[in-house]
Amino acid sequence: MKEGFSTLALTFILGTLPVWAATPQVCHQDYCVSVQVVSKPQDMERGLMFRKILQKDTGMFFVFAQDDLPQFWMKNMNFDLDLVWINHEGRIVFISRNVPACKKDPCPVYAPDHACRYVLELASGTAAAHGWKNGDSLLLTAIPGIIKK
Repeated sequence: MKEGFSTLALTFILGTLPVWAATPQVCHQDYCVSVQVVSKPQDMERGLMFRKILQKDTGMFFVFAQDDLPQFWMKNMNFDLDLVWINHEGRIVFISRNVPACKKDPCPVYAPDHACRYVLELASGTAAAHGWKNGDSLLLTAIPGIIKK
């Protein structure tokens, strides 16, 4: 290898990224969640429906094109969730804690009381267990569709 040629440069040339750079994560203080990122309407509509479990320290991260008051429901869910509503600056604007899976129609709809750009779905109780609250900043890492300024 030529002197001054970094491993990172070689990684880009070979077309692969190191695992640490390719794993989308949402972090709050010293706790990180690996996330599946969704931004296509059909993926957003399906969300975590029909899944049997949500692995520990994982979640689903929804990326919206603009700030809005998106509505979520728990139809066809097999477990309860925390819904974390996040603004374009990466700050928590609202948390819906322990949202129950909907067992029969009509299913209730959940929405934030402030506009947001992103929504993070976590296993029920995660936000409380790690002390997440409105106004907290989150570090959004390697998430497609987010432009850092």
